[in-house]
Amino acid sequence: MPDALDGARLAAGLKTPVRLLARCTSTNALAREMGHAGAPHSQLVVAEHQTAGRGRQGRTWDAKPGENLLFSLLLRPPLPPRDAPLLCLAAAVALAETLDLGIKWPNDLLDPQERKVSGILAEMEARPGRLAFVVLGVGVNVNQAAFPPELPRAASLAMRDGPQDRTALLLRVVPAILARCAQLQADRVGVLDAWRGRAVTLGRRVRVGAVEGVARALQEDGGLVVDTAQGPRVVLAGDVEMVG
Repeated sequence: MPDALDGARLAAGLKTPVRLLARCTSTNALAREMGHAGAPHSQLVVAEHQTAGRGRQGRTWDAKPGENLLFSLLLRPPLPPRDAPLLCLAAAVALAETLDLGIKWPNDLLDPQERKVSGILAEMEARPGRLAFVVLGVGVNVNQAAFPPELPRAASLAMRDGPQDRTALLLRVVPAILARCAQLQADRVGVLDAWRGRAVTLGRRVRVGAVEGVARALQEDGGLVVDTAQGPRVVLAGDVEMVG
């Protein structure tokens, strides 16, 4: 396998428990199982290949074995369930800053040609008034050189920067995500301002389901304010298409 992930380097370089697998159905599914079994905050699950990898809104995540980053982080933040979406925004900021990418609301990472390089899928387990845990699933196209015809807007870091050391990337990305997620507890404004600074959506004409207009602002709860012909609308979930 080209550029196999180095478990020894990950264990030595990360201050978090690591489970590295050659193959699994889904790192998110496994991390959820581990969360129910009591795995600690910051547990990392990494796979070289997923047989049933998932993206947002039920899509599959296409990734060639041994060429990309496929991982999930188990978080146990002291936040109420309503704040769970902010963890996605924080993770998107960390990825955008570390990999020099733009953010399409809420958490797709795009290269300068607005091709998708990375995405985040969050799943939460809640208890009354609190989060039991959140699993952040992350896919980053790293060294994949070609994508299927049905993914014409996909790209990889290697297509921009040349071949990458995936282990080194993971050693940079994971601490950055954990740091930005922890920042939410004391400095939510700082995280949201950083998101706005990396956003490629704001100021653009967008379509989200039946809502179409100009994306004007990011609310404190993570909602996207869209100026439509009928007035401002707040979108809390959905797939943004930039149409202008």
